[in-house]
Amino acid sequence: MSCQPVVLSRRWCLPVAVLASMVAWGQPGHARAPQAPAPDPLQAACTAVQATPMWQVSLLFGLNRPDGGHVSQREWTRFVRDVVTPRFPAGFSVLRMTGQWRDERSGRVIREPSRVIWVATPLSPDLRPRLEAIRQTYRQRFGQDSVGLVVTPGCAAF
Repeated sequence: MSCQPVVLSRRWCLPVAVLASMVAWGQPGHARAPQAPAPDPLQAACTAVQATPMWQVSLLFGLNRPDGGHVSQREWTRFVRDVVTPRFPAGFSVLRMTGQWRDERSGRVIREPSRVIWVATPLSPDLRPRLEAIRQTYRQRFGQDSVGLVVTPGCAAF
């Protein structure tokens, strides 16, 4: 290597060459020692409690209809049987709640009876279409503006 600095004296040639090679080794295209993948904190947490990583899905359904009516217990039961169960045959939980939200048009706070369907499920390519089918069917069947969806990673063991 020839080093003929214009500004630096000869004694700086070696340190500058070493620094330049260190920087070059950090650039893409240069070989590096293989690095172990970063540990997955969710997998580690699940392993610690002998569980499996899964998605926790909550679907939020209001039971008041825009026309002033209500989704009856019979209608709800039929919806769960015909729409939800075929998409999650391994199981889910249904919780009775009271929901509250602010109407964007009037600004009023609305309280209504509601249901939450909670599912622990592995991530699969068809998860989104299954969830969207449930949400869309409920909106259409009962005239709803929306069906809430909350998805979080978690651990499950059954």
